[in-house]
Amino acid sequence: MRDLNDYDVVIIGGGPIGCITGEHIKNGKVLIVEEHQSIGVPLQCAGLISKNGVKELGNPKGAVNKVRGAYIYSKNSMAKIGNEEIRAYVFERKVMDKDIAIRASKKCDFLLKAYGEIEKDKDGYKVKITHLGKNIVLKPKVIVGADGSKSITGKKLDLVNNKNREILSSCQFEMVNVEVDDDFVYVFLDRRYSERFFTWIIPMGKDRVRVGLIDKGNCYNKLMKFITEHEIAKEILRNATITEFSTGSLPIGYLDRAFKDNVLLVGDAACNVKPLSGGGLYFGAIGGKIAGEVISKYLNGEVDSLTLYDKKWKDAFGSEIKSGLRVRKFLLKLGEDTLDELIGKLARSDLIDYINKHGDMDRQASLAIKVLKSLNIGLGFRILRDLL
Repeated sequence: MRDLNDYDVVIIGGGPIGCITGEHIKNGKVLIVEEHQSIGVPLQCAGLISKNGVKELGNPKGAVNKVRGAYIYSKNSMAKIGNEEIRAYVFERKVMDKDIAIRASKKCDFLLKAYGEIEKDKDGYKVKITHLGKNIVLKPKVIVGADGSKSITGKKLDLVNNKNREILSSCQFEMVNVEVDDDFVYVFLDRRYSERFFTWIIPMGKDRVRVGLIDKGNCYNKLMKFITEHEIAKEILRNATITEFSTGSLPIGYLDRAFKDNVLLVGDAACNVKPLSGGGLYFGAIGGKIAGEVISKYLNGEVDSLTLYDKKWKDAFGSEIKSGLRVRKFLLKLGEDTLDELIGKLARSDLIDYINKHGDMDRQASLAIKVLKSLNIGLGFRILRDLL
C-alpha cells in the first residue's frame, strides 16, 4: 500500500457502488475507505437484481437463483406477473460484493475497519480517517461519498435533508426448510404489515428464502406479525427456521445536487434508488460509472469542476426517479379497499400480457403510470392526472 498522503481520490464506503466508482477512474491513485472489517457484511439488501442490473454490475459472481416473475398480493387479491423469461437473479451478497471489490482492487487500494468523514478548512474539503485508534487526515483532489442511505458526507455538504428524502427501515430473515415456487418472488402490498412500502418472500433456491419488509419503523415486530399471521406466509413458512437476521435502511428521494466543490455522492448516498421497489444497484452502478468518468476528466484537466456529474446522472435516470416518486405518492393515498380493487382488476385484465411483454424492472414508473391510467379505479381522471 502506498503512502496515505499520495492518493488523488478517496472513496468513503467500500460497497458495490463505491467499488464500481473506483474501478472506473482511469487515472489517479484511489483509496477506498470501508468502516467494516470485511467487504459484503453486514447484509443490508434483499439481493434481487434485474438482468440489466447484473450487466451494469459487471456480471459478478454469487447468483443463487433465477426469477421469472412475481405474485403480487393485496389484502384480498392477487395478480401473477411473469412468464418463461428470466427477469432477475437472486444473489448471495457477500460473494457478489467481494467479487466486485476484487475487480476494483486492480486499480484501488482498500483501508478496512476505517471510518472516513469529511471536514472543511480554509483550503476546502479533506478526509479525516479513524483507523485502529489513529487519526489520519488526507487532502485528496476528489472525495466520493459512497457511505449509504444515512450518508454523513451528504449531511455535512448540506445536500441531503428531510425535505429531499425519506429514510425507511428494513428488516429481513433468511429462512430454510421452505416449500415455495422458487421461480417467482412474493410481494405483499398489505398495510397491516407495511404501511409505506411492502413485504416480500424471495426464493433463494434449495428451500431457502429471504423474508423481509420495509416501513417507517418497528420493522422486526411487523415482520414477525406477518410471518405468524398472514395466511399465505404461514403456509409457505410453516416448517421454516430462521438462519440469518439483518436490518438496514432505504433512502427514497431526489437530490437537486449530488456534488459540492470537490466532493460528490454516489449510490444510496445520492438517493440513486428506485422509489417503487427500493432497488439501488442498477441506478447506483450507472451513477458510479458516470462518477468515475467525470472524475477521470477532472483529474486530467479536461473539466475544471464536477458539474458534469450532476448533468449526466440526471440525464441517465433522473426523470425515472422523479416519475417513480409521483407514482409512490399516488399509491400511498389509496385506501386498502382501493388497493384491493386495483390488484383485482389488474389480475383480470389483459394488461398482464402487456406487462409480461413490455415490463422493465429498471424503468418501473412509466409502466406503472400506463397501468394505473388503464385501470379505472374510481378516483377520477383529474386526480390521477394531477398526481401522475
